[in-house]
Amino acid sequence: MTESSCPLYFSQKQVDSTGIVLHGFLGNHKSMEELTSYLDSSFILPDLIGHGRSPCPMELKQYTLKAMINQIHEIADSSLQEPFDLIGYSMGARLALSYALARQTSVRSLILIGGNPGIQDDFARHQRALDDIQKVAMLEDRGLLEFVNAWETQRIFSTQWQLSSDKMLAQRRARLSTQPMGIISHLRASGAGVMRPLWGRLHEIKIPVLLVVGSEDEKYINIGERMQSRIPTSTLEIICGAGHAVHFERPKETAEVINKFIRELEYAN
Repeated sequence: MTESSCPLYFSQKQVDSTGIVLHGFLGNHKSMEELTSYLDSSFILPDLIGHGRSPCPMELKQYTLKAMINQIHEIADSSLQEPFDLIGYSMGARLALSYALARQTSVRSLILIGGNPGIQDDFARHQRALDDIQKVAMLEDRGLLEFVNAWETQRIFSTQWQLSSDKMLAQRRARLSTQPMGIISHLRASGAGVMRPLWGRLHEIKIPVLLVVGSEDEKYINIGERMQSRIPTSTLEIICGAGHAVHFERPKETAEVINKFIRELEYAN
């Protein structure tokens, strides 16, 4: 453990855990539990920095992708045998992709749910950075409740309103439990507006990759197709009737494609 390390909280490790699952922005380990309950193997579920029970330090440097890669590596180094399977959703997918590019020999397979290698266009990335600055201002001026209210009304999550009220309430409670400083720090240090796009490095990936998107998430279907064309070892799976948060809206179906992917990988080896 390095002097600048930031040990993350993670759900109790099973003896036979074979990988790590990374949640999305405003989530925590519990937001990935339903998905993992349907998976054939056991996975470690950490709370990313500034989320859930993990630390929420003031230092912005702890929220960079480089720092978060090191935080995930500390868990893998102490709790898993390499190579391991790495699953990430949305923000967690960006981190998982970054981790795989930095430590590819440590990863057996990479599974990205609603993943995005970053914003290629300079103008669009600048606009996203400005949008994230406005989000920070809203959180600072109006508080967490109004921030979460605005977050949940985004079009990308519109397909979730068909889900049960209990499920939606549990997700909302998790979002409202996030510490504002953690949200602000993520947006400033590792948000899509400041992230260096990884599109130009996708060809470096040699391990098996599964890309999972929802049939109602048109933007990410396009991103997934573009990623598949640049990663020779990748497979794209589109889950019917789901939006961006495929694992949340269709956990059984998502687990099925992941289980099939990993079984085929094990059979090939």
